[in-house]
Amino acid sequence: MEAAIHIELNAICLLILCVIVWQSIRNVNQQMRIIRFRNVVFGIMAVLVLDTLWMLVDGRKFPGGIALNYIINALFLGAGVLLGCMWYLYVLDALGYNIPKKWSWVVLLPGLVFLALNILSIKTGWIFYVDENNVYVRGPLFWVQEIGAVSMLLVSFFHILYCLVRKNRAVPREEIRKLLGFYVIPVVGTLVSMPFTGMPGTWTCASVSIILIYLSALDQEVMRDSLTGLNNRKALDNAFSEYSKLSSPDNRLYLFMMDLDGFKQINDQYGHPAGDQALIATARLLLQSVQNMRSVVVRYGGDEFLVMGFPDNNPEAYKARTVGLFRDYNASSSLPFRLRISIGYTEYEPGQTMDSLVAKADEYLYRRKRSRQKASRTGGSREKAV
Repeated sequence: MEAAIHIELNAICLLILCVIVWQSIRNVNQQMRIIRFRNVVFGIMAVLVLDTLWMLVDGRKFPGGIALNYIINALFLGAGVLLGCMWYLYVLDALGYNIPKKWSWVVLLPGLVFLALNILSIKTGWIFYVDENNVYVRGPLFWVQEIGAVSMLLVSFFHILYCLVRKNRAVPREEIRKLLGFYVIPVVGTLVSMPFTGMPGTWTCASVSIILIYLSALDQEVMRDSLTGLNNRKALDNAFSEYSKLSSPDNRLYLFMMDLDGFKQINDQYGHPAGDQALIATARLLLQSVQNMRSVVVRYGGDEFLVMGFPDNNPEAYKARTVGLFRDYNASSSLPFRLRISIGYTEYEPGQTMDSLVAKADEYLYRRKRSRQKASRTGGSREKAV
């Protein structure tokens, strides 16, 4: 009866995860975060299949049954740590980190090591073994497997907690809280099921957590720009409502309005795909510019971007840092065009509305652009854009 319930729970979770994968593949937005999330879902699906097969094989005698039981358990246990590594990669991406391919392999390395250890256990019996009755038994070093699986969860958990405490604003605070909250279900499931061989808990709970992540992502998709992955204008009201309450003389709120100079020429000369590349690169640079700064980055429309946050009462320093990032990018980029950005900003005043704040920053931005254009036409000194 217990085995039947276990298998039924796995089947339900598999069915829901199949729908999530199908919807993810059909999504036109194929950013790395979505791909990494999909990889985690694929991994959980594979583990659920292995878990179901184990329930059908373990303790049953038939030709090749012991060998099959060994293979299933080696893959199942090895996947536990490997999935923790894949989850950590997703977390890093969700926190705004740009992970090069070689570092992705470094993050995956512990999982690959534990996968190898479990495969070796087919011969050594270190982590597990299968007795003559084709029954799975935990080996003398099974505690190493448990430590490895829990450690990978804790590493990513504490990284999220660190970002929350340090107020890393490259990602909205609410998103970090949600990401942190998703750990509760699988961690509880893991701790409860540890003393009991074959008890459904860890991966069933992980499936539930993944489903909640997906539902939350659907909700967030409404407030996210599909091309750049930044927040869109719909997200501004929530951020403004939170940030305006936190503004004070010692911690002033600023709004920076930005747009790309010569964006139309990029589209006209190199085509719209190149224009999309320019917008995506700009979004990434702006996310870099707000690391360790409490802020929200928004694609306001077209080639206009908006950053609202708390630059330590030094908006000129933030502006200079952003200019430097674009300058460094242009120096190292292989793209045939250069990204040039204009920046205007204004300080929030108590009682001010979101619309008036945007209007003031926008007015300042275009006043500076007109002044620069006038100076260029008259041969005067021209304020440099990036």
